[in-house]
Amino acid sequence: MLCRLLGPSAAALPRSSLDITDPAAVRAVIGRLRPRAVINCAAWTAVDKAETEPAACRAANEHAVAALAEACRGVDALLVQISSDYVFGAGTARKIPYGEDDATGPLGEYGASKLAGEVAARGWERHQVVRTCGLYSAGESGPVRGRNFADTMLVLARDRPEVRVVADQFCTPSYVPHVAAAIVALLEDGTPGTYHATNAGGTCWHEFATELFHQAGLPTVVTAITSAEYPSPVARPPYSILDTAKLAGRGITLPDWRQGIADYLAASSR
Repeated sequence: MLCRLLGPSAAALPRSSLDITDPAAVRAVIGRLRPRAVINCAAWTAVDKAETEPAACRAANEHAVAALAEACRGVDALLVQISSDYVFGAGTARKIPYGEDDATGPLGEYGASKLAGEVAARGWERHQVVRTCGLYSAGESGPVRGRNFADTMLVLARDRPEVRVVADQFCTPSYVPHVAAAIVALLEDGTPGTYHATNAGGTCWHEFATELFHQAGLPTVVTAITSAEYPSPVARPPYSILDTAKLAGRGITLPDWRQGIADYLAASSR
């Protein structure tokens, strides 16, 4: 999506072209391409597995970012590091969206590794750390279970009259094309710093699924459950809605989360 928005000047580097956990390879590729900016979309995102494979998680989410920052310094390139709302979460009484300068408090290894990646990115003064949340997008082959929350819900709705979804985890699931457009606008702005980029508003996963089925015209019933009723070895943030006022201050705004669902469903039907 980012390459599509940036046009022919952008070069995508999949893992087959560059393993970012190899510092020598990172230095060589960045030194050869000498880009104006590097947007790091690569990450270890398996939240549960991060607890049992912390070294692999840290290699991708922390040490690789340090290598990218060093390589960007060498060619004076802007480093855009994509981070996560999971750097927050500690303190269950939170009810106010987190600002960029609020104290962090990850609940697990994944969040801790993303926070460490932010620190690594800030090792090079020309950086933009962009925190986002609950990314989802439409695939060319239609919904695929496990690819993202929205996809999984639509797949389950095919043969289940009811799904059980947690109603005590509050965040802002965000549609990838909307976030990508914000990243490109921020890149063009060029001002270093930390920014929050999510769809507007906030919700819980139960309400998100309910709205998804409503817009899709599906009769599937969404039953609210607690996080304690959903088996997981890792605690998820009970509240991680991000305040996007700083981004708006630079003239960059994203649509409401309900519009994200509408655009996702429109893209899924094409």
